Formats: sequence, structure tokens, C-alpha cells
Amino acid sequence: MWVAWGTRWPQMGVPRPATVLIGARGLHSSLSVPKKQTKTRTSATRKDTVVKTPRKEKRRAKDKNKTQSSATKAETKLDDDADTDAKSDEKQKRATTKDTGSARTNSNTRATSFLFGDEAQKARVVRLEMCEKEAEHGLRFGTLSSSDVRIKPVKPLRPMEVATLAHGLDRVLFNPGIHWLRDKRTGIYNFDPHLRSVLDVDLFDYSALPPYLTSSRDPELLEITKKQKMKYCGSTSSMTGLLSHCYFLLSRWKEPEMGGFSPSFSDMSSGFSEGAKLPVSIKLQYQPGGFYAVDADKGSDGETDNTNYVLTSLGKSLEKFLTASPQEYAKYERVNSWKLTEKERTQKEAYHYAKTDRFLLRSQLDCQDPRLPNKTFDLKTRAVVSIRNDRANYAEGSGYQIQHARGLWESFEREYWDMVRAAFLKYNFQVRIGHMDGIFVAYHNTAQIFGFQYISLEEMNMRLFGSNEMGDMAYHMSLGLLERILDTATECIPNETLSITMETRPGSGSMSVIVEASSSPQVLQLDIEMDRYVNEALVRGPVDLAQFHGPKSASQLEDMLHGRHEDDLSKLDWHVDYCITPRHDLSEDQVHANLKDIRQRQRAMRTLCLPNVAMLNEREAYRIEVLGKRPDALKRFLEEREDGTAIGMPLAPGQHTTRELIEKQNTIPLDEAPKKVPTTPVRWLRYPDMTVKRVRELSRQGHDKHQQETKTTAFQKPKVYQSKRQAHT
Repeated sequence: MWVAWGTRWPQMGVPRPATVLIGARGLHSSLSVPKKQTKTRTSATRKDTVVKTPRKEKRRAKDKNKTQSSATKAETKLDDDADTDAKSDEKQKRATTKDTGSARTNSNTRATSFLFGDEAQKARVVRLEMCEKEAEHGLRFGTLSSSDVRIKPVKPLRPMEVATLAHGLDRVLFNPGIHWLRDKRTGIYNFDPHLRSVLDVDLFDYSALPPYLTSSRDPELLEITKKQKMKYCGSTSSMTGLLSHCYFLLSRWKEPEMGGFSPSFSDMSSGFSEGAKLPVSIKLQYQPGGFYAVDADKGSDGETDNTNYVLTSLGKSLEKFLTASPQEYAKYERVNSWKLTEKERTQKEAYHYAKTDRFLLRSQLDCQDPRLPNKTFDLKTRAVVSIRNDRANYAEGSGYQIQHARGLWESFEREYWDMVRAAFLKYNFQVRIGHMDGIFVAYHNTAQIFGFQYISLEEMNMRLFGSNEMGDMAYHMSLGLLERILDTATECIPNETLSITMETRPGSGSMSVIVEASSSPQVLQLDIEMDRYVNEALVRGPVDLAQFHGPKSASQLEDMLHGRHEDDLSKLDWHVDYCITPRHDLSEDQVHANLKDIRQRQRAMRTLCLPNVAMLNEREAYRIEVLGKRPDALKRFLEEREDGTAIGMPLAPGQHTTRELIEKQNTIPLDEAPKKVPTTPVRWLRYPDMTVKRVRELSRQGHDKHQQETKTTAFQKPKVYQSKRQAHT
């Protein structure tokens, strides 16, 4: 909560209020709210409690607020279901920013309140005593806390060989902050100059890398699951989306702490990104041993297929780029991959395994350094905003440059801001599943690398949860809740493969899970509701443990964020009362209609802006020219384009296929009949939004600057930083 608080916590000796409301506008007690103001609203699916302020109180508060400054206004409305007025919050944020000179954005626009005693009893949504009376209807209910979930490492079946960073990049691990690859002002390289240029996404031979194995196709994972007698097994790629939605429900959408950024970010959205909030779909694959493997559902309408081809493929290439010598990496280029030995081609990935009471978890280990506390860490290649927001236009977007440390555009600060909102929660769960230390980030535009940063697990905890303690609790409870949801699904439809779609709607306090059977038309909806408690207090709004002992000033929150001061939160008991209700009252048509509505939200990622087709054709022609030096490499590339192995991005209107360009250039003879290239149906937008317009403008400027720079430095040897001692030697 990065705002100036207008009201102090009651002094020692003053009775604690029954309700304390904490929000972007201050703090107040609800003791003055009469009991008759509490109204219970009942629907077919849930019970909820709404506390409203009478009209006279609202009018009195409105008159009072006219005489107060906007930075010290107190919240006068407590509504459990409705979000705080967004316009008022924006005014408050701007007022705070104007006064302090920096962006202290409070992402939790909804207020957090703590209810005690009789008020807490009356405001409950989940009443366990009532659930017990209706247990025969298949309800699964109970209390869940982090102490209920134990996580233990599991010994792998073979020794694991984990890669290490090359090119002297290991020094980034022990020096916080951004490390520029090349100093913009002096042109001096801080690392090996060859790191600047990124190999084109389709000139790398991905078939030379170990194939990715889904949970149901990994023989080692399945064997360990049998030995450990687990009911479920899954990998980080299939688990993190599920865990994210469990966390959204458990915390009631506690959003990241976005303090400490430049004032230009004060008007930006500060909650989780739309991509992070998308519903998630999985396949729960039933195995002969009587257990289930969790796979990402590639056949669901929610998957983006090849609309994310460049980012997912380039990530694999850059991971090898950062951990291999230039000579070793060159072998993985399409024109050189024939030089790879059988040992290099068949080398297996390294994994870490862990288990809970029901789950066996697998995490791929990208890199290691024995000097780190947890030894291993994840490699993340982060594309700039022009690529992420305009994926189909990646050829033109590769001109976008990072030229500044701070600022809204062309800065490392912008990339970090977006990463906190869109990826930190996923990264946090991946690091925890693999018992890793943090993530190593390389910032790039698909053509150039600009810099590097190491982000520890503790730093991600502070941004996401406000404390390490809450981060630990959130991970354990998310796993526990997921186990209980899958148990309910497999009890309702036992002993067969299931398609499961999960969604916690933004701002809501409940979750919907739709379960489809694979061998029958049976379909079922599960509704999950819960009450959240911190110690004896019932929490209304987002769960924020750091606020339980009272509000924090902006400086105190900054100290907590940077680890200079931490409240003792280990003694706080965050737990939930939950109820998982199979909706047998809904017909199959009603459930399918709800699923169709979710699918429409999942398809949001399939909307792309019409790209610069001329630059895309030019890029494909360049690939054909390079690969044409080895006709067998070009022929295999065409085969992979057409069979979907190297599918590429969806073809935009007017864009040529690879076969058409080869025929035009007459590079190799083509005897076979043209094949239909598989692609994902997308919705093309003719008119981009303001963000896409801006990044396209900056990308074009970046291309012009890069061409000028190339002309002036074409015959100059790159200058690399050396200390005086190194230079003397």
C-alpha cells in the first residue's frame, strides 16, 4: 500500500475496533456502524454479507470530505462484493504522486478489513456446521492452513548434470540491479561483445535439443510417482497456472506491491496483467498405475498455439546461448547441426523432484552456481514491450531499444514493471517447485540483448506478497487447495482422463472449475468458496499479512520491500474455511454454456494486430538465403514449417509462405505438391491501440538508429571494459 496514511492505529489501552478497514485512503473503525446495517444477500450459488452505510452517514461523510485533503480522505463505504471506486482511487494515486514526487502506486484498490467476534460470525460465507449437514450432497469442506501441506525433496533416478553460465555472466548473480551489456554513453562493453547479437529464431535447430516431455510422457516422472505412491504428478509448465488461480482465490486478489517506480508509472495499471488472469486448462491423464499426470491442455481453445511461437522458441535458443561457448553454440545452428555428436544430441535434461501428500512435482533445472544459497536458478529471457504487446510484428518490433535505466519507454524499469505484473507469480511458483534460488533475466528484442539482472526469490516475495512469510504460506496453501479440488473432481468422475478448466474471476471471492470426462459426455461444474482468516480475524478484501498489525507509511513499506525492516509475521496464522460444491443442480447445457463463456475469455490472446508484412517477408527471405548455403538444411526447414514442427507465427494477410519464397528465389528444386501450413485462427485487428502505436513508432526509430550506428562502427573493433590491472597485463 504505497500511500500516505491519514489515520493512526489506536494507542495502547484503547479497545480494538470490531472492524478495521485499511485501504488506499486511510483507516477507520466500523464501531459506529449499527447492526441493522448488515444485510445478507442470498443467491442460488452463494451466501455473502454486505455491510452498507446508510444515506445519512454517506451524506455526512461527503460533506466532511469536502474539507479534507485528497491525501487524507477516509473510506466511508464497506462493500464486500463491489470494488472501490476506480476513479476516486486514481485521483488519490495522482494526489499522492504529486505530493511525494514519485510513484507510490497502491495496486490493492479494494480495501482490506478485519472482522472480530460476533461480526465475523455473522459475515461468514462458509459455515462448516451447515456443510456437515449437507455432506451427503458430495460437498468437500474443511479448514486449510500452510502447516497442513508438507513438501519434501525426492531423490532422482540418475545424477543430474546442470549447466552453468558462460561468458563471465556469473558476476551478475552477486551484484544486484541491472547490468548493461554495453554502456550507451561510452560504447564500452561490460561483457563479451558477441552476446549482443541474437541468432534469428528460425536459424537455430531446436531438434538438436533434448525434447520437452510432458508429465504423461516422462518415463522417469511416472516411475518415481509409482514408487512414491502419489496420486498426481505434474511439471512446472502445467502446474503454475493452476497454482496462480488457487492463490488468487486464497488471497482474494491481493495484487503486487508496485512502489518505488518513477512518477510516469502512476497512471499505469498496477494489478496483475490480463494474461496472468486468463483461465487455465489442463488434461488430467489417467495412468495404468491408478494415478494421474497433469498436462497442459494444448487442444483447448485457451491455448495460444503458434501466436506465441517467437517467444517460446527463442527462449530455448537463448538458454543455450547463455550457457555455452560461442564455438559450442554455433553447432546448434541449422547449417551446422550435422556436426553435433550423438552424445550432444541425446543429453537429457536435469530435473528436481519434490512431493506433498498427494503430488509429485517436477521442475527443470536450467543453471547452477554452488555459491548461491540454493545452488540452482532459472534462466528467463525477457522480450521487450514492443514484442510482447505486438507479437505478430516481431520483425519491426526488433528495432525497439532499451536506452535508459528509468522511464516509461525504452527503459529497464518498464520491463521490470511489466514483469512484476505479468510473470512474477508464475516465476515464483516455478522457483519454489524446483527449490531454486531465483531467476537470471536477459532482456532482449529478439535481435539484440541489452542487459542482465538476477532476481532472488526473496525479491519476488516482497513484490508479490509483501513478506517472505506470506510467500511461503501462499505456496503451501495453493498446493493444498489444488489437491482438494482434484480429489473432488476424480471422486465425481473416477478412473478416467479428465479435461479441467479453472478460473477465479478477477475481483471475486470464488472459483469455478469445469470437469469434462474424456470417454463419456459427462460434465460437471465445481464451485469453490472460502472465508479467509488471520489469527482470529475474518478478512474482507485482499489478504495482506503486512497490514494486520496496522497500516504502514510509505517509508515503512519501502523499508519492508528492500528488507531493511520486517514485521514478525511468522506467528500469524493465515488459514481458510473452504467448501467445494459439485453443482449437480446445473444441467449439462448450462455447464457447457459456462465453459463457452470461459473459452471466449481464453481466446483473448488470439487477437493480433496486422503486422508490417513487408518486413516479415524480408525476414523469411533472409532465412532462406542463409539456409540455402546447405540445401539439405533448407529442405528440412521447409518440411518443419509445413508439418508444424517449426510452424512460425500465424500468417498475416498478404504474407508469403516459405514455399512461395523458395519458388520465387529458386533456391532448391521443389518436386512435392505444396502442403497446407497448419496455423492458429486468429482475429486480426486493423487499428492498433495506443500502446502498440507507440511501440511501433519507437521501433521504427530504433531501426534507423541501428543502421546509422552500424555504418559508423562497421570497421571499428568493439571496446571491452578492462580494469587497470587487466589492461596493464
